[in-house]
Amino acid sequence: MSLIKHVVMRIAIVGIPLLGWYVYSEIAYQANRMKEHPTDVGLGMAILLTLILFFLFVGFVIDLIVRIRNKQKQIANIDLVFIVLFAVPILYFFSLF
Repeated sequence: MSLIKHVVMRIAIVGIPLLGWYVYSEIAYQANRMKEHPTDVGLGMAILLTLILFFLFVGFVIDLIVRIRNKQKQIANIDLVFIVLFAVPILYFFSLF
């Protein structure tokens, strides 16, 4: 497989759960606005986003270890970029808790 195909596949792996989270959060926010006594939906969405990012982070770390063991250094570098991108928001959200 070409390097570009690996990049596109990883972007899709990241984009689909985040797009699903966005759609679900918009539905939850809209339903909350229609209630007579609105509650705090934002905290639930933040926790859900943190869990999604954490599981993606763990998945990319496992994939990084497998790629390094199989001596696929270019693909491991792609995983490393995604791990760094996930580490910042995960650490930020965990520090807020």
